[in-house]
Amino acid sequence: MQQQHYILALAALWLFTLAFLPFLFAAARTRAFNSGRAAGLETRDAINSQQIASACNERDELAVQLEAEQRKHLTTKAIHQARVKELEDRIMSYTDMPVTRADHELLTKTANTLKLAGRTWKAMHVDPQTQNAADQQRYIEELAARAHAHLRITPAKTPSEGEAV
Repeated sequence: MQQQHYILALAALWLFTLAFLPFLFAAARTRAFNSGRAAGLETRDAINSQQIASACNERDELAVQLEAEQRKHLTTKAIHQARVKELEDRIMSYTDMPVTRADHELLTKTANTLKLAGRTWKAMHVDPQTQNAADQQRYIEELAARAHAHLRITPAKTPSEGEAV
């Protein structure tokens, strides 16, 4: 081959390279874009997974705190309910005091004793104690009358209900 043939072959190769070079650049640019996009997506996914993991950890911590608060609340609620129940029982015991026939008899005997003490002090001319004995006798007689009225209103309970006779 002669020199002109070499020059023509090189020129044809040069033209072919210039025609094919934009396709090579486009392919390289597309590969670079895709590789950069893949790297960006991996970075985004890594950041998102870290954020999800931290959010899950916070959620778990909040769940533990919530459970502790709920336990504390339930404990406090149970304590308050027990206290309310105790106070209700105490109120009911004050409003519905069980009075027995023996209580009424004891109050009557005490009133008679105070009546005797008042007469004794009256005979001895001790006025303050005489007046105190008379006042206490009157109060105990009123209390005995209320106990007697309560005994008439309250139905008789049987020993099977768990109370002593």
